[in-house]
Amino acid sequence: MARDQIKVPFGYEPPAETHKGTVLLFETFEDWTETELQAFTRWAEERKFVRAIFYPQHEETLRRMDIRSQQPYYTRVKHLESLLEHVDSTLQLELDKWEGKRKKYTPIDTSLKFLTDKSPGPHFVCMSDRYANLFVTYPSFKEWIKKVRLVIINQFHVPLHGKLNEYAERWEAVDFGNDS
Repeated sequence: MARDQIKVPFGYEPPAETHKGTVLLFETFEDWTETELQAFTRWAEERKFVRAIFYPQHEETLRRMDIRSQQPYYTRVKHLESLLEHVDSTLQLELDKWEGKRKKYTPIDTSLKFLTDKSPGPHFVCMSDRYANLFVTYPSFKEWIKKVRLVIINQFHVPLHGKLNEYAERWEAVDFGNDS
């Protein structure tokens, strides 16, 4: 198979890539305010992400994960939509409603596969400390932590699972000022 040849002037160096890929945000979003959303978008802009995908999970998924949600899925989606309308950002902010169409339990593996296939990499998965403690216990965590970088939001201030220490170079903790 022949390679395509590209002609460039002598001494040409390709410009450095200034923007990263996509951050995927897994959360219930029922207690998020404009302040937390602004803090998140500021953080994502500083890190030079191109796109942020907000992925609220269906109450059946949350129930199976033992995460309590006071509001139904569509109420949380409407709340998030209204918050996103007021955000002024250079970031491509996207609300993914795929799990609402499924209307049933969706394993995190399925959600991650769906989201990483449809968005450009590199991929960063952002979730609260409570979600991260559950995610680390799943058998597929070892595979996913090699493919994505984990960003843990110190939202509930729970101690992090000890297994995260094995992958210390693949995750980081941030605080967006959510004092839930």
